[in-house]
Amino acid sequence: MAYSKAMGPGGDQPAAVAPPRRGRPARLSREQIVEAVAEMLLRDPSTPLTVARAADAVGAKPMSLYRHFRDRDDLVAAVARRLFAGTRPEVDEGTPWQLEVGLWMVAVYRQARRVPQIVQLLAGGESAEWLGDSAYLVRLFERAGVRDEAVLAEAVYWVATNTMGQAMIHAAGQGHLRPDRLSASLARLDEEDAARTARLVPRFDGFRDDGFDIVVRLTVVGLERLLAEPRDRY
Repeated sequence: MAYSKAMGPGGDQPAAVAPPRRGRPARLSREQIVEAVAEMLLRDPSTPLTVARAADAVGAKPMSLYRHFRDRDDLVAAVARRLFAGTRPEVDEGTPWQLEVGLWMVAVYRQARRVPQIVQLLAGGESAEWLGDSAYLVRLFERAGVRDEAVLAEAVYWVATNTMGQAMIHAAGQGHLRPDRLSASLARLDEEDAARTARLVPRFDGFRDDGFDIVVRLTVVGLERLLAEPRDRY
């Protein structure tokens, strides 16, 4: 028993002080781990997402993470959901569906550009979290009057894959637009095809910055045509 320097009630004995309680540190929750790993990737997108790195992010041992996640794929899926959960745009009631689709695509694309590693892991088939926000898109198209399941599926698939497809291209790098590589590709074409394509090459470089705006515009135009088509073709 430890004693303080203060005297006890009788004035002749030191007062006893209870020793500090010792115990196990608080166990981390799944949510805390996901939050920490998501912040780690946003802070340093090049950090490899491994179980060991995830454990470092929360100051734990790698094996302890398996209490919360089956494997790394489970961790990747959870982190992807966390990173994209807050990307839904806030829109006023009555906003045209075309604008809402465009805002959603831009918001998801911008977030995807911040975490290219997650995008590459999704592209590698380790998770189907690209489908995670499908309910939002389904509700959006239902408000636009679409009820046919085949049409809904096509619309959702089109929006999601156009968005994530462009994010995957960005995650892989913009090397395919480098002038030297474009010139090398032209050199491998026959003379007629090279001449036909060469005049377009100078315009490709501008797509580095506004290329996704073109994708959004063409996606919305395509959706308008899809939703206007007679439903009996399904």
